[in-house]
Amino acid sequence: MAIPSQGTFEYVAVVPDGSSTVFSCLAQLDRMPEHGGSCAATVRLLGPAPQLHVSDAGATLNPGPLNPATQRSRLMLRASGRRHASAAEASFFLDRGVVTALRAGDHLHMARTPCGRIGVSAIRSGQLIFAVGAITAVPLGSDFQASIPSDLIREAGALFRKRDSRFEFAEYPIEIRAEGECRTGYRGTWKHGSFEVHVLHGHYNGMPGTNECLSVVRAGACSFVDANSSALFLDTDAFNIVR
Repeated sequence: MAIPSQGTFEYVAVVPDGSSTVFSCLAQLDRMPEHGGSCAATVRLLGPAPQLHVSDAGATLNPGPLNPATQRSRLMLRASGRRHASAAEASFFLDRGVVTALRAGDHLHMARTPCGRIGVSAIRSGQLIFAVGAITAVPLGSDFQASIPSDLIREAGALFRKRDSRFEFAEYPIEIRAEGECRTGYRGTWKHGSFEVHVLHGHYNGMPGTNECLSVVRAGACSFVDANSSALFLDTDAFNIVR
């Protein structure tokens, strides 16, 4: 089963003045719940306005092919109270290099999906700086789009089911649009206009399934290697929750 809304979140935090690698600031709901009041529909994992604490986390523990050897940053979200929160705090890791790329005033978007995966993006003056993990769950700025091409998947699935009525795609591709260009695929590295894109995998079908995992960086704004490391961290379920 998919994770209920009480276990998900869509937060945004504005990076404060000062160090971009060690800071604390308020995060807020990126989208307000459709239902008001104190009903369960308003509850999110860390409530409506948790504190975001970004700190150095040192070198990767037990590095390997899926756990890059690099310097990490820990991003911890701490609930400001019990009201409308189902957990006290939660944390995950990014490569310190992408955190270093942040500047005061950047909008840092963080989401946990109903599949339990994390997506993170940084927007500066309306434009994407980087995005990692389940990127379809977070805003991507004015000049970059990512989506699961559901219309094409339905059409292609219908063709296959003409011969096999039980056919289902095990993995859905990701569609990227930027600067008038479109690319679709399951995995690989692309140079896409002003962006470098690495698709670790598409969206795996199932209950609840597994979100896509990508790294995207604007050329010159962030290290592509650091973004790839961050995407790998987010793809290993390294998400710690304190109830």
